[in-house]
Amino acid sequence: MGKYSVWDGVVRSLCGPEVGRYAEIEMPNRLALSSSPYLRQHAENPVDWQEWGEAAWEEARRENKPVFLSVGYSSCHWCHVMAHESFEDLEVAEALNRDFVCIKLDREERPDIDDLYMTAVQLATGRGGWPMSVFLTPDAKPFFAGTYFPKNGRGENPGFLQILAALAGAWREEEADIRRKSEEFAQGLRQVLERTIPPVTDKIDVGLMDGAVRAMREDFDEVNGGFGGAPKFPPFAALRFLMRYIEVRADLPGDAAGLIDTAVYMVMRTLEQMALGGIRDHVGGGFHRYSTDAQWHLPHFEKMLSDNGQMLWLYARAARMVDDEDLKGLFEEVSDGIVGWLEREMKVGDVYAAALDADTDGEEGLTYLWKRDEVSDGVAEVYGFEEGGNFQDEATGAYLGLNLFARQSVGRRLDDLDEMLERRMDREQPGRDEKGLLAWNALVISGLVEAGRLDLANRVADFFVSYGAELPHQWVEGHESVDGFLDDYAYFGMALVDLGRDASEVVDRMVEEFADQRGFYFTGWGHEELIGRQKPFLDQAVPSANGVAIGLLRRVGRNDEALEHLTAAYGWAQLAPQAAATILLECLEQLVLGRQVVSTVAGQGVAIEAWFDPLPLQMDPDGWAYAHLVIRIPDGYHINSNDPGADWLIPMTVAVDGGYAEVSYPVSETGQLSGTVEIGLRVQPVGQNGVFVVRVGYQVCSDSECYRPDEIEVKGHVIGVREG
Repeated sequence: MGKYSVWDGVVRSLCGPEVGRYAEIEMPNRLALSSSPYLRQHAENPVDWQEWGEAAWEEARRENKPVFLSVGYSSCHWCHVMAHESFEDLEVAEALNRDFVCIKLDREERPDIDDLYMTAVQLATGRGGWPMSVFLTPDAKPFFAGTYFPKNGRGENPGFLQILAALAGAWREEEADIRRKSEEFAQGLRQVLERTIPPVTDKIDVGLMDGAVRAMREDFDEVNGGFGGAPKFPPFAALRFLMRYIEVRADLPGDAAGLIDTAVYMVMRTLEQMALGGIRDHVGGGFHRYSTDAQWHLPHFEKMLSDNGQMLWLYARAARMVDDEDLKGLFEEVSDGIVGWLEREMKVGDVYAAALDADTDGEEGLTYLWKRDEVSDGVAEVYGFEEGGNFQDEATGAYLGLNLFARQSVGRRLDDLDEMLERRMDREQPGRDEKGLLAWNALVISGLVEAGRLDLANRVADFFVSYGAELPHQWVEGHESVDGFLDDYAYFGMALVDLGRDASEVVDRMVEEFADQRGFYFTGWGHEELIGRQKPFLDQAVPSANGVAIGLLRRVGRNDEALEHLTAAYGWAQLAPQAAATILLECLEQLVLGRQVVSTVAGQGVAIEAWFDPLPLQMDPDGWAYAHLVIRIPDGYHINSNDPGADWLIPMTVAVDGGYAEVSYPVSETGQLSGTVEIGLRVQPVGQNGVFVVRVGYQVCSDSECYRPDEIEVKGHVIGVREG
């Protein structure tokens, strides 16, 4: 509660003169007791903020006022800029308080609301970001949306004050039309939220994976690593998919000559350049959010727990994959630095805090920047310090006489930066968001497991396991939490599996609360009902929650369910592979699972491989599923056909359990089958779950002898009925 001199005049037109007077009024602000550090940052604003809740919506309906919804998070630089320019400004506050009900929302506390209205912003403007500024009718339907607005107009672009005046006038004069159009927009928004993309083809095959790698190569920055130009974000999900592709591609059918090497280069080059660049905190460990340039040099300085959990996993895994000793050492150095930062600066009780602010005392990056004369010559040489500074202002490009740490090469480093860290810790530190977000902590658990820090991983896991099956979205001491969302359950369940612990309760609850027949909703049946329920198939700064949920089902042995949900998602993987890398990863894992390999003769090293093409099988309108069972025979060997032409040779046989089937055997004039062989199948499963088993009996022979007969079983799964 405070007294402010507030301008209470009326802007006569959008671009007209400002005419008004000032008055002393009582101005309450209802954020001081919020559980969110971000909302508490705005408790001193003259804007009459309140939290999302029934009280705010009741006020909007009672007074028939539109709602201004401002969404951000504590470590967001541009959120702070808009706050300083507008929300701390008395003129802006007067306009907001007079004509709108004002709601402040922490996107990390309520990702369901953030996802909903960010989709609206992207539909309306073609882009998104934070701060998010959305104007809503009293029944929560958007009618104007954007991101950051400066207080005053620039050129032909109106400023925030002009927008407020125009929207308030439009509401007074055209309310009925605004309500009608907002309802139409909301109907379209609902359809977008739950949309699935039909697959281009009806099969998951190796060509899909190879095509995704080629698509990534087209957008790859050969010099700096990563994809695209500035600004550049770490491509967490794409790198994870490429790592798995590297591990398994050589064992999948087809000729991938060159693609594996391409994938290796994209992964290692990107990790190397991020590790050397200014986006990494070389002194204190961990990574900043993203780079404003294409070289990974100039970061936005916020540090997010979610980013660093994923970075830890990537660098720990890469350290085991790479042969080059210098790169291996660099990657291990990065992993150790992240763990050190987590324990030193992010530990809150048994869990980790959400983020560190981009700004210190209102200036971005102040904690991390140095003058040349503050460091030794050795530090300056290795980390690229210059008298005029190596750090540029993002807006003007001007050098400010300040430097950030950025390595010049893999082989050159200083082993001891402890003194620099001690000096830096004596400075004013950026604010810390104390929220313990479950999903983000789960990403860290998986990273810690990959880095071999099971002690730390189990400590965090034990804290959230104590909640039982009904998981919270976050932990903030002294405050209640909303129930966990899909990413909380999926990421935490995966983290438990990574630890080798029982995740059955978490998985059961996830399926019960979020699943339908075609994927998973982000919100559960017990969450607040909004305009629509989103199914998050695509990767954002964190991996696709649907992709992780599908992977979790697979890893706990519920692959039939995983495959069922994957069919709703792999259209995205075919049409937008760079945005659906987590779904691609699950398609890749299904190919691995679908390959059955048996050793036919002890000590001979002869192996037969078999898989279905397509995978999964799709039921046609005629009630049958059509596929080939592909069998690969090693070079120098063959198997007998179903009619080998000699009584003493054992013929191939095919039997189907769990369904009716018609078999089309491959034809061979010699009675021998070698290389890659395809058996045609028309299958009608008997059970409701669509599962059946094909048993192939065969005898392997070389040019000089035949071995004992053997059998291979291949499990098939038929999905749904395809529209004809």
